[in-house]
Amino acid sequence: MAKTIENRTMLTDLYQLTMNAAYFENNKNDEAIFELFIRGLPKDWGYFIVNGVEDAVDYSTNIGFEKDDLNYLDSQNIFKPTFLDFLKDFKFEGDIFAIKEGTPITSNTPILQIRAPRTQVQYLESMDLNTINFQTLIASKANRIVNAAYPAKIVDFGLRRAQEKDAAMLGARAAYLAGAVATSNVLAGKEFGIPLSGTHAHSFVMSFPTELEAFRAYTKTFPTNATLLVDTYDTIEGAKNAVIIAKELAEKGMMPNIRIVPSLGAVRLDSGNLADLSKKVRKIFDDEGLNSIKIFVSNDLNEYKIFNLREEGARIDGYGVGTEMITAKPVSAISGVYKIVEDEAGAKIKLSEGKKTYPGRKQVYRIADENGFYSHDILALESEDLLGRPLLEKVVENGKRIRPRRNLDDIRTYCLEEVAKLPASVREVYVKNPYELKISEGLQSLFSELSNKHYGGQKI
Repeated sequence: MAKTIENRTMLTDLYQLTMNAAYFENNKNDEAIFELFIRGLPKDWGYFIVNGVEDAVDYSTNIGFEKDDLNYLDSQNIFKPTFLDFLKDFKFEGDIFAIKEGTPITSNTPILQIRAPRTQVQYLESMDLNTINFQTLIASKANRIVNAAYPAKIVDFGLRRAQEKDAAMLGARAAYLAGAVATSNVLAGKEFGIPLSGTHAHSFVMSFPTELEAFRAYTKTFPTNATLLVDTYDTIEGAKNAVIIAKELAEKGMMPNIRIVPSLGAVRLDSGNLADLSKKVRKIFDDEGLNSIKIFVSNDLNEYKIFNLREEGARIDGYGVGTEMITAKPVSAISGVYKIVEDEAGAKIKLSEGKKTYPGRKQVYRIADENGFYSHDILALESEDLLGRPLLEKVVENGKRIRPRRNLDDIRTYCLEEVAKLPASVREVYVKNPYELKISEGLQSLFSELSNKHYGGQKI
């Protein structure tokens, strides 16, 4: 049975309602066009991964005030009865153009372009920003970590450090979309179909008289492809105990009529000098002919630490990343904004210092070389006909979805394929020059025309 979409209509800022009340009373409900974009890239970032679009579209096409919502608004003694009556049948009836979820973009690129009666398009601002800002933030951070680790794998360990359930769930989804191979979050696995991964805690080892007995107990329950945490007491001794377990499992695997072949899949290191320890543990296993055992590490990792581990020649096959991926530490937020670009009076422009906007309804064109690799994007007026792949696609018409919600695995595959086509220089941990967005001649001309008209002229 299909799940119902949670009604989050009231999850908004008060000023969306107060503005709409004023628009309503002044009979100003003409068509307006707003765009959602992100102003600037954080330090060292080469691009963003668009995420949250599917949820934003679901929200936008399902807004509607329920009786208890209207009763609550009435109790605040802010709004006139005529406006509350107007809200009884309030819904989105416009068009939405969007860049596909999973697309890498740069700053100032419109992710959503929404065309609707002014009250409707204005109302979507807060929740669409809430949705896309967070999910894009985590997907972008996760993709940086995935790139830093490649060809080693990344597993999401963020549940216990996320800011409550929504962040844990959507963060796990974002990390998987951006290239993580699994999550420790069981509910995220259930809801989104993300593969699960996990080991055991130090407390499990400490619950038995010896580390070896703990390992035997764990592999008795999980005899196939188990992962053992080897640093509760001493990492090197833990690795040697893992060798004993691996050989015991191999002996069991040689028994006749066995249905499940026992094996030790990996060990996890969670403390100490991970580069040095990984080399020593790798040598222990290789000297015993146990080349197939993987080394997995965790311990407050991020893309910078992973980069350094690789530079030091660490022998690591996978990383469990929690706090700094699920929170995008040290980037606390990204500067996504939602601005009017056109209405019945024409194109609109904002020229505030550091907060300028590009006017008019627009399209984004992706430019590729003869081998299909991307060099830059061009932001242009919709009326311009440029070469390149247009990124903004109509997904909602007259308030109804015209493109079905995409499958998460399909989005993930698309995302990783698109990232692979970006210049290598923007996929590094330390990026000097982010992926480029050029401004078309037509858009430059309109910008100059409007800035001259209103403010005496500014350059883009």
